[in-house]
Amino acid sequence: MSKEITKAENTNLPATIGELSKFILVGREKLIAMKAEIRAIDKLKLAEDVHQQKKDEAAIIAELILDAEVRMGELLKELPKKPGKRTDLQPPDSGGDGSETKKEVIENLGLSEKQAERLETLAENPEIVEQVKAEARENGNIPTRAQVLEKAAKKKKGEAGDYDDYMDFHMKVCREFDKVIESINKFEVSESRIEALAENFDGVLRVDVTVKYIEDAQEKLSAIVAELRKAEKRKKKA
Repeated sequence: MSKEITKAENTNLPATIGELSKFILVGREKLIAMKAEIRAIDKLKLAEDVHQQKKDEAAIIAELILDAEVRMGELLKELPKKPGKRTDLQPPDSGGDGSETKKEVIENLGLSEKQAERLETLAENPEIVEQVKAEARENGNIPTRAQVLEKAAKKKKGEAGDYDDYMDFHMKVCREFDKVIESINKFEVSESRIEALAENFDGVLRVDVTVKYIEDAQEKLSAIVAELRKAEKRKKKA
């Protein structure tokens, strides 16, 4: 874990926009590397405790990044659109004399206006951020900014009617899906285990019926993968 990340764990998050921007960048690079390591562990089928330990570590980093992004969004919201005010919010490399507009500060940070809007959305929805973090902890997953933004958008549009009902429904669906995928991934395929399955087939329980059942499940999983990829593309375009 980087020294910058450790510092944020032991004390407070960086105080200025510039420092927060660097902290988030370092954190996201670290998280990308950890996710790659987790995928490698999956492929190598290493011990479950090793896999979960890495996921737990990645979740801690992800939570820190979300907290930093919330704070950065708060500071961005406070930036004046016209120059001459709140020089303490100027990032160190932007001049820091209050002569820049909010737009210029955002550009100097290497952000687009859309990215800045997303950070401000996080700041406007701290309860959703905490909800996403809590769900991830409960399900042993890694919280993401995309999850927060999706829920914030649905809350704003009122697509789910009562927000509490929506959150309950969302959590139920996620738990159900996670359990299904986890069960499949944990099922060990070996000659002896397949033989054990085959011995259970008789005149009532037939191989062809079971295979068709599995093929139907495969089709459903393929449909889920396709829809998730479409959803990811929509988020990237947003």
